[in-house]
Amino acid sequence: MTAPSRYLTSMARKHGPAIGRSRPLSIEIILGIATAGAIGVAALGCLGEVGEGEGGPAPMPATNVPTTDLPCDVETVLSARCWSCHGQTPTPGAPALTSVAVFTAQSHFDRSQTVAAVAVARMQSTTAPMPPPPAAPATGDEIAVLANWIAAGSPAGNGCGPICTSGTTWPWGNEGSPDMNPGMACKGCHALGEGPVFSVAGTLYPTVHEPDLCNGAGPTNGAQVVITGADGRTLTLAPNDAGNFYSEMAVALPYRAKIVTAAGERAMTAQQTSGDCNSCHTQVGANGAPGRIVLP
Repeated sequence: MTAPSRYLTSMARKHGPAIGRSRPLSIEIILGIATAGAIGVAALGCLGEVGEGEGGPAPMPATNVPTTDLPCDVETVLSARCWSCHGQTPTPGAPALTSVAVFTAQSHFDRSQTVAAVAVARMQSTTAPMPPPPAAPATGDEIAVLANWIAAGSPAGNGCGPICTSGTTWPWGNEGSPDMNPGMACKGCHALGEGPVFSVAGTLYPTVHEPDLCNGAGPTNGAQVVITGADGRTLTLAPNDAGNFYSEMAVALPYRAKIVTAAGERAMTAQQTSGDCNSCHTQVGANGAPGRIVLP
């Protein structure tokens, strides 16, 4: 992967020096994990400073990632299938399924079973499945991870911690490129004339706690971001090599959004009025988001 090599025509409006040179990009970092049912949008941003790129100050990555006492494989399944509603900041009325204590407690729905056993049963249900449609269902392998954990007595673990799945990150600060600053909120800068003004912009990731500036899920998975405005019109976007997606086309508010792949889809549960979605879909999650925008 090279950067910056592909420029939006309108990116020429970006202020700042030296935005046209191409340099190799392959910086390994150690830092992410998986989320469920929610999506959002964000990418090209400028928040704080950690050094100077040729295009201006580099953004300040977030580092405070929540941890759990669950085994990593269990946490991965839950974040991929459950945590959009049952995460660190759960949907009102939904329990936070983020600790061994919660899973080993008695279920309010069936007092003869634990919460963990009921969760597995709901994942296997054809009449009341979890996650509910249109979210993609848990796979047989994912259900087996939870079932085997329960059979082993639901032992505690150390969670997964942050990991940058792609193993590469953006190092060039605010130098103009469609690949710049993956994972960072963008509209605060772009609304001030720093490049094009986006109606919707974001970064798609394979897991939920990927760090800022980590390159996300690119076009090889065939993912599409589908935005449906209040007027019923649909805007379909594809991620670039950094996982970034964006549009300058007007979107009627409030809008609905989902990620669609051959494996299924992941839809937001509520209508949205901001297209700067990584302001919520951060590494740690904010305003009810469980973390990153992730593949189904």
